Amino acid sequence: MDSVEEARLMSEEEIAELWSREMRKGYAKLTALLFLSRKPMTGYDIMREIETRTLGFWRLTPGGVYPALKELEKKGCIEARWEAKGERKKKIYEITDEGKRILEAALNKQQQMAETVGELLRQFAHEILGTKLPATPKTLELLPFARLEEKPIDEQIRVLKEARERMSMTIKLIDKRLESLQRSK
Repeated sequence: MDSVEEARLMSEEEIAELWSREMRKGYAKLTALLFLSRKPMTGYDIMREIETRTLGFWRLTPGGVYPALKELEKKGCIEARWEAKGERKKKIYEITDEGKRILEAALNKQQQMAETVGELLRQFAHEILGTKLPATPKTLELLPFARLEEKPIDEQIRVLKEARERMSMTIKLIDKRLESLQRSK
């Protein structure tokens, strides 16, 4: 039985949970870096913190956290050391300067993606489910101009070009929607 056939046999709630679980898997590394940017932690501490902060919505398992930590360590984003705690040893993870640099870039990109995809999802939800659209577009909030002048010139150029491209895509979406509305008059 393939995944499409399996999905046909699932309830809407089961399908939503499956999608949610897959999305959370992709956030394991980013979330680990987030927590490690605040203080050194064990893998167990990271799992517990995620569960607490998400009010139990996301329960990261050892099979999800430790491979992510291993990959981050291999890439030089974190370092690990063993620490004796009584008779037990615990592996403590700490973010590196490279990890902080990657985290900042990932957070900037993640914020842009979340807001852009969120806007697309709101539009489709409006069309498919009949939900209410927000009164004002969020496009201008996507522009990452805060502290832009503190960045190197090449970075400023890159950010501004990306913002222009996002705005251009938004204008195209607006034009398509206007055409659709005008045809349906």
